[in-house]
Amino acid sequence: MDRLEVTHSNCLRRIVGMKLTDCHTLETIHEQCGTSSLELMVCRRTLQWMGHVLRMDEDRLPRQVLDCSIARSVAEDGGVEQLKLRPGHRNI
Repeated sequence: MDRLEVTHSNCLRRIVGMKLTDCHTLETIHEQCGTSSLELMVCRRTLQWMGHVLRMDEDRLPRQVLDCSIARSVAEDGGVEQLKLRPGHRNI
C-alpha cells in the first residue's frame, strides 16, 4: 500500500503543479485536490460495500457469505483439523 500511496501523491503533485522540492505536506496537497489518502478511500469503500451487503435479503449469496464464519476444531484422535460452521449459521 505504501508504494501505491507514493505514486498517488506524485500524481497529485503533478496535477496541482508542485515539485517534489517545494516541500509541501501531503495534507496540503490532499486539501488542494479535494482528496484523501488511498488507505482512507479503501476503508470508506469497504464500509460502503459492507453496508450494501448487510441491506441485502438474507437469501442472497453475498449476504450469506458475510454472515458465515468458519470455526476450526481439532479432532482428539490424531489432531486432524476440521472446518465447520459455527452454531447458529446456515450452510451455504
